[in-house]
Amino acid sequence: MCTELFRIISQPARPCKAVQDVKIASKMNPRQWQRLRALVIDAAARFLNTQDRYEHQDPEMVRLFYQAVHATWPEVAAKYPNSWVLVWYLKIYLLKRVYRKRWSEKVARERASSQARQQPRRLRVAINTNRSFCQIDTGASQACVAMRTRRRTTAYDRLVSPSGPEIRASPAMYCSSVTLSQNSGSPSSPASAHSHSVVPVQSSRAVFRFLDSMSPSLVKLVPDFLSAGIYDQSHLEDFFTWPEKAQRNFLLKTFTGKVNALELGAMLIALNSRRHG
Repeated sequence: MCTELFRIISQPARPCKAVQDVKIASKMNPRQWQRLRALVIDAAARFLNTQDRYEHQDPEMVRLFYQAVHATWPEVAAKYPNSWVLVWYLKIYLLKRVYRKRWSEKVARERASSQARQQPRRLRVAINTNRSFCQIDTGASQACVAMRTRRRTTAYDRLVSPSGPEIRASPAMYCSSVTLSQNSGSPSSPASAHSHSVVPVQSSRAVFRFLDSMSPSLVKLVPDFLSAGIYDQSHLEDFFTWPEKAQRNFLLKTFTGKVNALELGAMLIALNSRRHG
């Protein structure tokens, strides 16, 4: 545990509006500042909704966030009264995440609108191109038929040796009708079969046994537990001690769209029994 933080630094009178302002006011060296940033980003991803502002966060999850950071680096709470450096940096970090999300959504909307405007023009170009190809194919077929007709007529005239004045027959008298057959159709493409690949996940047996003990079994959530920072038995025991509301908010935030109502109820029942067990 680092003990380089020893002098109490009070909160500046003027609010900090940028990350650089917080860094200067905290008077941390580069190594300490990088450690603080890593702690805040990791704890925010575990406990908070990083797509929303600081003012809209669940107070219980905010309390767990500060508890996790102070447990990892207790000198921050001792050096900075009311942990003002954490509060200011967290507010700026979440606000930047919100602005980045809005910008990406705006770019996606503009791209979709541009593609919608360009689609009729692309369709007209494709139709004109197909018509051009059809005209070229028809012209080539007609030329081929005319050439074959001339060859057959010339060959027949050479075989005929009439006595008397030469009589030339018109090509229409000897030419047989030509039927063009076009086999139209697009090559059949093989149907693509979608299959869910199962990726092996390296995890402790404790997490696997806990998820497998539920009815129905929820071992499919092992990767999500690992991503949330729950790796082994000690992490599970810490998770079991959380308040019921904090556990519910954590499950709704982490597994939204991944479990149905029955599976969520099974997990809440299992957590409740472990909490009172």
